[in-house]
Amino acid sequence: MILCDIGNSRMHLYDGESVIHCSHEEGIARYGERDDLFFICVNEAVRREIEARNLPWTDLSDRHLLETEYAGLGIDREAACLGVVEGVVIDAGSAITVDVMERGRHLGGWIWPGIRAMLESYRNISEKLAVSLNPEVSLDRLPLDTRDALSFAILAPVKALVERYAPGKRVVVTGGDATIVAKVLPGAEIDEKVVFEGMKKLIKDNEC
Repeated sequence: MILCDIGNSRMHLYDGESVIHCSHEEGIARYGERDDLFFICVNEAVRREIEARNLPWTDLSDRHLLETEYAGLGIDREAACLGVVEGVVIDAGSAITVDVMERGRHLGGWIWPGIRAMLESYRNISEKLAVSLNPEVSLDRLPLDTRDALSFAILAPVKALVERYAPGKRVVVTGGDATIVAKVLPGAEIDEKVVFEGMKKLIKDNEC
């Protein structure tokens, strides 16, 4: 069985042992004939491509299980939450999503642009703001140069809001920028399989 999380910019697949990251085109070319592939998808263009090609994949995107009052929660976030019964799950990818779980119930969450998107927005303001992120920036003192100022503005809110709304809770981070985000949250765990653990629950409880 192959589990597949189709995001806005990449495709992530899990074969029970390892996680594979690839482009949408590469994933379809490599796994297109697999009839034991289960997927969730937040990219409508890729979903239409899958339908147009009549691929023998099973779509889990409408199989909802999570107890929540959040309207319009994405299936990728739902799967990640199902993988974390108690605590905070952060997906640091094209967007940074933060969701708080308590005793298997989703309490709510929020969304930021991803780190690359935020850096690009600064570049669009001025060439002087076209700097790289400093993942080692101190969040304990005010920045004194432009690179640190932007890095502080991107990372400090993550630390502050997680500590504000989920103090003392377990924090699980996934996504392409998980290593960067986890650094600002002491004790945070990096787990690139958390979404797939949630997908397993979707498959089991929906008897797929």
